[in-house]
Amino acid sequence: MFLRDEDRAEIKKQLGEMKNDMELLLFSQKIGCEYCSETEQLLKELVDTLPNLKLVIYNPVLDEDVSKKYNIGKELPVIGVRSQSNPYTSNVKFLGIPAAYEFTWLLSLINMVANDRYPLQESTANSIKEMDRILDNNSAVLELWVFVTPTCPYCPIMSINSTAVALLSKNVRAILVEVSEFPEFAQRYSIMGVPKTVFKLIKQDKVVEASVEGALPENKFVDKLVSFVQQNLK
Repeated sequence: MFLRDEDRAEIKKQLGEMKNDMELLLFSQKIGCEYCSETEQLLKELVDTLPNLKLVIYNPVLDEDVSKKYNIGKELPVIGVRSQSNPYTSNVKFLGIPAAYEFTWLLSLINMVANDRYPLQESTANSIKEMDRILDNNSAVLELWVFVTPTCPYCPIMSINSTAVALLSKNVRAILVEVSEFPEFAQRYSIMGVPKTVFKLIKQDKVVEASVEGALPENKFVDKLVSFVQQNLK
């Protein structure tokens, strides 16, 4: 058991009645996945705590269509989200189990989608909309790869920031990776410390990358994103 009675009470207090129905999606398999069963147990306990929250479990091999929509690869487990209240929920996914400090991200994700509560200043939200317009006009996509570990107290700041941007954007994807579960990413992206956020601007066959290490306030983070997009989509 992951959630104690006092944890469940605090979760209910934080999230309230949840005005929008939503589903957590778990892409999982029984064989060859070290943390799939633990992730399933954690999400089931959370769903039992929140009446308006549902859990749908998919097998990437058997459920090809939805797995393709969420761009699921060989790395499992993966958590996604779906709600009729937000057309951009497929822009967000978490690779691994959101345990310890990253559980904060999971609760924030639910609060954003179910209650429309985004941890952003109005000016920051406006900047995100303008950046998304630039991306749309240039037929470009911005991927935010956020590398975290459960023991990092600063990592949820960047997980939450990136998730908020993706949920408010047609053309931004947030891919959050629990890097201790998937060490191949550490080598691929030269992860020496966390959090590390890699920006990948994709336009046709051209990919431009940049990165930022450490945690940033939401306005400073979005300022960096906007500057990166403007510089590379002139």
